[in-house]
Amino acid sequence: MSDTTRKIASNTIYQIIGKAVSLSITVLTTIIVTRAYGRMGYGAFSLMQTWPALFFIIVDFGINAIAVRELSKDFSKASKYFGNILLMRIFFSLFLILILGIALLFFPYSTSLKFGITLGLLLILMQGLFTTTNIIFQVKLRYDLSTIGYLIGYGVILTLVLILSFLRINITWVNFSYVVGGLITFVVNLHLVQKLGVHPDFKIRWDIWRFLFINSLPLGLMFIFSQINFKSDSIILSVSKLPIKYGLNNTETVAVYALSYKIFEVALVVPTFFMNSVYPVLVQHMMEGKEKLKKTFMRSLAFLAVSSAFCGIIGIILSPFAIYVLGGREFTQSVLILQILIGGLILYYLTQPIAWLIVTLGKQKYLPYIYLTSAIFNVAGNILFIPKYSFYASAVVTHLSELLILVLLTIFALKSWKEKYA
Repeated sequence: MSDTTRKIASNTIYQIIGKAVSLSITVLTTIIVTRAYGRMGYGAFSLMQTWPALFFIIVDFGINAIAVRELSKDFSKASKYFGNILLMRIFFSLFLILILGIALLFFPYSTSLKFGITLGLLLILMQGLFTTTNIIFQVKLRYDLSTIGYLIGYGVILTLVLILSFLRINITWVNFSYVVGGLITFVVNLHLVQKLGVHPDFKIRWDIWRFLFINSLPLGLMFIFSQINFKSDSIILSVSKLPIKYGLNNTETVAVYALSYKIFEVALVVPTFFMNSVYPVLVQHMMEGKEKLKKTFMRSLAFLAVSSAFCGIIGIILSPFAIYVLGGREFTQSVLILQILIGGLILYYLTQPIAWLIVTLGKQKYLPYIYLTSAIFNVAGNILFIPKYSFYASAVVTHLSELLILVLLTIFALKSWKEKYA
């Protein structure tokens, strides 16, 4: 095994270990919430989680990818980049939270649900701080350190959820446990970043801000449209007129769909974590020659294709068991939704390496158009078909949107390669 392969494998494994533990805690949290608060309570909890999650990747705005690319070439700029990106994320997160808090006033939710979502929006800031520390860990290929803070934070979350649920405290404060855990994660990760010799330089450098914004703009727009693909369905389900044949109100419908989607998202961590480790290597191999870049990319693509088939088959078989364990009999309708979602895993496993190849080639300008097209398709499909088919429509539209992305990414990846190496 080459040194590069070993580093990619070890860093992918570290991330998976962290996710496995956080997943176990998420499973326990889901079981606790569904049993203690029922379908209605879990539906409210899901909306409190969905609203901030919709904007997590928007706060990233592609800045991590650009920073990793630049620091992989010259790590001496790490302190300046790290400090300025922290400031950017804090300012932007607080502004976004304010705007969303105002927007919530116009949604047909109860006062208590609006309050819970508003408090949960602080997760946007916590996620922004956490992802900023990951810039350093990703460049140095030290995801083992990132995993330490991640696990400590989730340990705090589990402890608080157990205590608050046992006391039957309002579901709002159970959700707020994630904000507390996120803050603990950031504090630990900041300490570990400093152990690597990187101390945040908080002197504002407008040239860095301009450079990061201009270069990350295509990726940022892509992330926004990508999040619309992944998260808008739950919001649309929460406000749409639903078919009466399923016997569920909006909050219960969100709960049934969200439980399936939570498990589906877990299956998506494999390509995410794998490409987190591969991306800096792609940048380095591009600088060494197109043949080395091509070999690394094709091997990554093959690995993810095989992984998707394995995960898909296992996921479909275990879907009834997973839903029963997590939700109980109230969530039997979630089984078919989960099987539909898991059945399309290969689409998501293939789009990630192709998208990051385009970024590596410096042709990210194409990505916003691809994901905007898919976002329009996704929202239109959900609005059109949810009133007839409810959450089943959302699951199918999600896959059709990703298929559209895969086709367009392939076309523009070939175009980018020809432009780069013409």
